[in-house]
Amino acid sequence: MANIEWEVRAKERRLVNKRLNKKIKELTHSRDVWKAKATERKADIDELKKKLSIVKKNLQQIIGL
Repeated sequence: MANIEWEVRAKERRLVNKRLNKKIKELTHSRDVWKAKATERKADIDELKKKLSIVKKNLQQIIGL
């Protein structure tokens, strides 16, 4: 009887571990996708900031004339 309980618990643990490993894989993939999107957006923001700086500089030159 005790041997059967051990086997049942081991099977349950194996299934739980399998589900958790699957969840970890899904979360890792999701994190990587969001990280890539964030990196891309940051690059876009940096580029826009540079353009804004140029526009501000040009505007100051125009106003200064």
